[in-house]
Amino acid sequence: MHEKIHFVGIGGIGVSSLARYYLAKGARLSGSDLVESDLVRELTAEGVIMRIGHHSDNLLRDVSRVIYSAAAKEDNPELKEARRRGLPCMTYAEALGELTKQYITIGVSGAHGKSTTTALLSLMLVHAGLDPTVIIGTRLAEFGGKNVRIGKSRYLVIEADEWNKSFFHYAPQVAVITNVDAEHLDTYKNLAGVIKAFNKYVTGLPKEATVIVNAQDKNTMAAVKGCKRTVIKFNEKNKRTPKWPLEVAGQFNQLNAEAAYRAASVLGVTRKDAAEAVGKFKGSWRRMEQLSPREKNTVSGTFFADYAHHPTEIVATIGAFKAKYRSEKLFVVFQPHQVARLTALFPAFVKSFDDADLVAILPAYQVAGREVVGGKTSEDLYKGIVKLRGKAAEGTVFYLKNIAESLNLIDKQVVVFMGAGTIDAETRHYFVSQLLPM
Repeated sequence: MHEKIHFVGIGGIGVSSLARYYLAKGARLSGSDLVESDLVRELTAEGVIMRIGHHSDNLLRDVSRVIYSAAAKEDNPELKEARRRGLPCMTYAEALGELTKQYITIGVSGAHGKSTTTALLSLMLVHAGLDPTVIIGTRLAEFGGKNVRIGKSRYLVIEADEWNKSFFHYAPQVAVITNVDAEHLDTYKNLAGVIKAFNKYVTGLPKEATVIVNAQDKNTMAAVKGCKRTVIKFNEKNKRTPKWPLEVAGQFNQLNAEAAYRAASVLGVTRKDAAEAVGKFKGSWRRMEQLSPREKNTVSGTFFADYAHHPTEIVATIGAFKAKYRSEKLFVVFQPHQVARLTALFPAFVKSFDDADLVAILPAYQVAGREVVGGKTSEDLYKGIVKLRGKAAEGTVFYLKNIAESLNLIDKQVVVFMGAGTIDAETRHYFVSQLLPM
């Protein structure tokens, strides 16, 4: 492969993983993103010709095609220049969809747990000697801190995201659905729309496909109704599932591991091999990822970064931390991700932090091109939590401007910096990963 590909929005976790795949296959790459980031710097070091900001002259003369993030709009100057030249242009999902047709693909979808399930499944296949290629929406220590693994076999494992109807482009032979929830409502409007989308996805899979589903997730079962593909259920009522030897906490991770195994078993992986593989898993980037202060003796506590940004995820993650650290206070520093999501699910967000001892709310991260006019604010969320807690809110609920202010409130608690926006980059000014080489 000697083609020259330009990536618009290359700094995203998904787009960057696909870029790394093409780099490994010998393509020459250029790319652009709005801001400098760790991923952008890493890709530059790996050989990508990088530009910050979007300009028509970022498109080099010998580019043969363009792959772009779905967040890029039609008036993006690089896309406009590419179309003026008559270059093929594909979204990330379209390009990944083409790859899924070249491999035996296993795709992991669902509102929550996609990345962890994809990681666990990948490790099972690697341990069993199936040598898969993996394109995932997180970083894994097992992949050298990267979000891609290049294998030599015919197997491809992908995180098949439903946002923006991305998964409609994919053609996996094995499809995992971890769960279905009221998520990405800017795309699907309501839960019924989400269920309908998943139903369209599974009914459009190759005829020989196998679908793996959580039998006790009623929304998932509604989504696979009428599906004529082979359906394998896990977590069935009144059927005991053996516990997985995971170091990562949470019952939801036990379900993620079981979902991963059911997919791996379709390819012939034994439960023994699967258990050996997941027993070594230490977790992944921004999924209950343990941190250490950059400077010793500045703050005292146990620190984590977590990607949870939906009420269901917040409740489950807080529950997992409380179960693991029963005798310690839990302090959650949360940045809402997308005003539209905060507005659509506001009552659930207010109740999500009930089990946290202390809560700090940061200004919401607003997603360009995906926001509503008006809508709920972080201040509204803060006031809602205060009202719910009543007198107990005094000294336990805070509205802060930034991470730096939260450091003054830390006093030997278990602290989770939570959210899918800029909170992570800001947190890493003060903390480093104990898990990943970053």
